[in-house]
Amino acid sequence: MRFRARRASRTRRWFEALLLLGGLAGVGIWGWSRIHLALSQKEADKVLERSLATRPAIPKPTPKAPPPLPEGTLLGRIVIPRLKMQTVVREGAGTETLDVAAGHIPGTALPGQTGNVGVAGHRDTLFRGLRNIAKNDLIEFETPTGSYNYEVESTRIVKPQDVEVLESNGHAEITLVTCYPFNYVGSAPNRFIVKARLANTPEQVAQVPPAPPVAPAQPQPEPPPAKKAEAPRVKRAIEPVRRKPPPVMRASVSKRPRSATRKVSFRVGESHSTQLAPGILLGVSRADAVRDRASGWLWVGRARHTIWLRNQPARQPLLFHSNDDSRRAELMITKVSRNAVSGYLLLFGDTHD
Repeated sequence: MRFRARRASRTRRWFEALLLLGGLAGVGIWGWSRIHLALSQKEADKVLERSLATRPAIPKPTPKAPPPLPEGTLLGRIVIPRLKMQTVVREGAGTETLDVAAGHIPGTALPGQTGNVGVAGHRDTLFRGLRNIAKNDLIEFETPTGSYNYEVESTRIVKPQDVEVLESNGHAEITLVTCYPFNYVGSAPNRFIVKARLANTPEQVAQVPPAPPVAPAQPQPEPPPAKKAEAPRVKRAIEPVRRKPPPVMRASVSKRPRSATRKVSFRVGESHSTQLAPGILLGVSRADAVRDRASGWLWVGRARHTIWLRNQPARQPLLFHSNDDSRRAELMITKVSRNAVSGYLLLFGDTHD
């Protein structure tokens, strides 16, 4: 009896040791997959940043029928500012690709083309933030040839065989696909679909030249009549000075309105974005502390347009319309550090010069 008891105890200990080793191996595999994902994303971001730094000001047109891309080709980066979510995108939807990036679904359109851009990702890693996505959220797709802003129109849940969600409706759009439910253990039975429509193309985006403020030209006084008194001549000479200057254009450097109704301070790191005010998002792609300049973008949701910041100098005000009426705003970058940008946003009421 004692021998049987010792044998049973030894067998139990071996079984417990095997279970412990199996658990440790599982945790190790899970940990390595997360580390591998993070390293792959970081390396791809470096490669992409080098491509974006040399991107031309005028985007290259995307061919209507480009040749098939090899599996794993780096296409660009998706950024959803409100969710603070970003991921690189590679060609293909195979397991090896989706383990390290979001995957562009072969056969769908490419960014810049008229059609449906399909992108898939795992619900428990890169696309987990989609569970909180909402209508009118901004989805930015950055590529070496241009950046494309999409505005979320709807979400839905479909079966895996419902592939018609990837069909083109004749306009430029993007469809994000991930498994559903998000907290499901095992192979999820459904798919979560995010539909977003192109809000603007790079050719429609207002460029922001870093030019100093220029005073409006004053018309030359008319020559006085030969037989007129001096008083009328003095009046004519000063009349042009009282005329109103031209109206402020979007994203132009001009005369500041008289009073601000709200001031919002900010500090944004490289490759990050933040909401400065309802409908106004600021993203920073590069902070150049040596030259005291920054590059990035302003998304004005109500007016539905993007303002690109191309080497915007610090301490130079940037005036723009915060919506389609006369409300104005001013962005001021006060400090550019090694990897962050600081400043403030002034929001004005219905002011006029």
